[in-house]
Amino acid sequence: MTQIATWQLPSDKSADSSNTMFDRMFHYRFALKHYLNDGTRVVPNIETMKHILQAHDEFGLEVAISTNSYVIVKDDNKNV
Repeated sequence: MTQIATWQLPSDKSADSSNTMFDRMFHYRFALKHYLNDGTRVVPNIETMKHILQAHDEFGLEVAISTNSYVIVKDDNKNV
């Protein structure tokens, strides 16, 4: 059975609703690492970020990763 890929819940700075939206989004997009089920590293786009933070703040729920909701990270620096 195929598992639906979801964005991880915000944590640390991105989970704290008292932080500015800019700080929360920056932390979630660049401090946390996000991967598709096949191991491809991705970064959520801005519109997706709004949905992720809203779902977290209002319901504590993860958001499914959908087509066109992310940018693929080409250099993951896995060998560093």
